Amino acid sequence: MPRYVAVFVLLAMAVLVAVGFVTIRRDVTSLKTISQDNILWTASQLEIEFLKFQLSIASLAVEPTEERLEHVHERFDILWSRVDLMGDGPVGSMMRQYDEGYHSLELIRDFVWDVDEVLAALTPQSSENIQTIIDQTRQLQDEMHLYTLRVVRGDADASAAVRDRIQRSSQATALISLGAVLLSILSLVLILRENRRQKEIADLNRRNAEEAEKSSRAKSRFLSMMSHELRNPLNGILGPLTLLSQDNLSGGSHRLVSQAKGCSQSMLNMLSGMLDYAEIQDGRFLLRPAPFDPNQLGKSIEAALDGDVQVRAVTLAEDMPERIEGDEERIRQIFVYLYEYLLEATGAETISLDFSHDGDNLVGNLKVLETTPAITWKLDLLMGITEVAPDQVSADALRPLIARGLVRACSGKLDVVEGDDDTQTVRVVLPAEALESNRMRLHLETRSFALATIYKAALKSENVTFVSDTDSEPVDMVLVDSTSVGEEHLMNRLREQYPGAVFISLGPPDSPDFFDDIVETPNDMGQLRSSITSRMAS
Repeated sequence: MPRYVAVFVLLAMAVLVAVGFVTIRRDVTSLKTISQDNILWTASQLEIEFLKFQLSIASLAVEPTEERLEHVHERFDILWSRVDLMGDGPVGSMMRQYDEGYHSLELIRDFVWDVDEVLAALTPQSSENIQTIIDQTRQLQDEMHLYTLRVVRGDADASAAVRDRIQRSSQATALISLGAVLLSILSLVLILRENRRQKEIADLNRRNAEEAEKSSRAKSRFLSMMSHELRNPLNGILGPLTLLSQDNLSGGSHRLVSQAKGCSQSMLNMLSGMLDYAEIQDGRFLLRPAPFDPNQLGKSIEAALDGDVQVRAVTLAEDMPERIEGDEERIRQIFVYLYEYLLEATGAETISLDFSHDGDNLVGNLKVLETTPAITWKLDLLMGITEVAPDQVSADALRPLIARGLVRACSGKLDVVEGDDDTQTVRVVLPAEALESNRMRLHLETRSFALATIYKAALKSENVTFVSDTDSEPVDMVLVDSTSVGEEHLMNRLREQYPGAVFISLGPPDSPDFFDDIVETPNDMGQLRSSITSRMAS
């Protein structure tokens, strides 16, 4: 309330100042107008020019010469200009006001018009016309003098009125100034009071913010602790379930184990997402960008979604770079959460996921091939999740809430695009720089899975990609265990399957001609990496 009173006081003070300014300016303008117009001088000049013309025509009557006649014409022209001034502008308007009811100006104007025609044909010898003009001027002489006197009195009265008005305005201005000073003091008191109140409110808000921040930190710590506490037993469940699924179980038992494993993995992923969301809310979330293979991203998404339903394969555009830079784990989480969210309303056969790259961004399109009311509601909730208060988020919105938070943390964009064929696509655009590919595609041919695992762990590098037998892409290098059975038959098959590849024997082979290089002691991983590195450099 004091704030509005202070504003009202300031406005009232401004109005008073404006009224005083307008009043003084009006009076000054009136005085200035009177001074500039100088009606008295104009009226006096009109009478003087009339008398000068009267004197010049009388001189012509006494001395009828061409020089005198020329002088008469000059004086008449000047008189004409004075009379013409009465018809234009503010000066003429004021002069006509002093002549209201007397018609003196009309008489002098008529006289000028009548004499103009006579002067046009006047000669020094036209004594009768000259005398007629002299008689007319004598008749008008007193009328002009009376008009001048009226102007003198009127001008004096106007000046006195302006002086009185200026005096009253000065008194009013003094009162207004006093009122403005009082109002200024009052407004200053109110402003100081309001400032003190605002400071108290700011201190209260600061204390509330600190308490809210402490509460948020406590909540985050609790959530983080609970997430870790829950993930440990879940990992303890997942381990035995994985081992149990490797046994020869019946169809029903295997299905139950798979369901339990999938639910446990889904819950583990959800706990990780909740922990990430809490870090985003607290400003502690950090991205870990690193080079990664988009193909591996697609496979990891398929693996995370592989549960009770068989999802469609993730497809990549033909011009997709082999390596891009970004936080692969966060990107995988985003699409897994969105995919699982849509799976709740439709079947896996109606959802497809494809990736492309526009030069600066990784673009993922989750296309829903069959639009249903449930899908429409899901998509509406997905796009409106930012308008829902955190304490009002339903269980249905938890996955998209985390996904949207991760998209924002990655400086990306999420949108729903409607297709021409009534399909709807959830489009996610994430910054991901394309990297030049200098990776070597390497295939391991060993006698046992354990030995292959050892070699992969030893040769693991950002510049090495291990290729399986089912991969149809070209291979740069093939590592062959020299103890493999049927070396000749094996090498013929590998040469046919991987033409143009470099073949390296891991250990002394029976037929060295089949190989481009030989690592004498394959258990010497340093020598093996050196050999591969030299081949990559060449």
